[in-house]
Amino acid sequence: MTVKKRKSAEVRRHDIIEAAMEIIRHEGVAKLTTRSLSKAVGIAQPTLFLHFGNKSHILVALVDTIQERLQQEMAGLGLAQMTPLERLKAVIRAHLNFIQKQPGIPRLLFSEALQSGDPIFRDRMNELVLFFLNFVAGLISAAQEQGEIRPDIVPQQNACILIAAVQGLAFRWILSDHRFELADQADAVIATLIEGWAPRTGVSAARALPV
Repeated sequence: MTVKKRKSAEVRRHDIIEAAMEIIRHEGVAKLTTRSLSKAVGIAQPTLFLHFGNKSHILVALVDTIQERLQQEMAGLGLAQMTPLERLKAVIRAHLNFIQKQPGIPRLLFSEALQSGDPIFRDRMNELVLFFLNFVAGLISAAQEQGEIRPDIVPQQNACILIAAVQGLAFRWILSDHRFELADQADAVIATLIEGWAPRTGVSAARALPV
């Protein structure tokens, strides 16, 4: 008789997080309940509560996982070998590709639970957004120091605009039921925004000077 090996707490938490992401991906955050999640993982609800006290804890754990995977994605880009501007472009391409591989992310971002629901979840998601915002703003600042981006560009402000463009694309992608390749839109974002931040030369630079 074969005795089924009991999963470790770490493996079980991983299974729960992956199942939660799949529910959100296919059905949205509203359909994520302790009942639906315990059924998806194949465990009793009391067992689920041993790993996560409530839905808030599950949502926070999802954001923790997203940030960890995003950082791993950025670490694998080889940014140290690039110029600051090349890093910025690579990050935008990687970020759109990251979202495309994990469609549950935009559903979390635009969920009712985030906008008017759980404050613990909202605060944690805000931390993630600020982390990425500061990361992008830092890349813009570094590109300015190298003369790759104009000095009149405000890093934090334009990082917000850049991230808003990415989020807008992700929202349209969700609404279209994934009918286009999200990652393919990176070059359009780069051409529209980032390349527009390039230093002005000749007549354009003269016109840019204050009177």
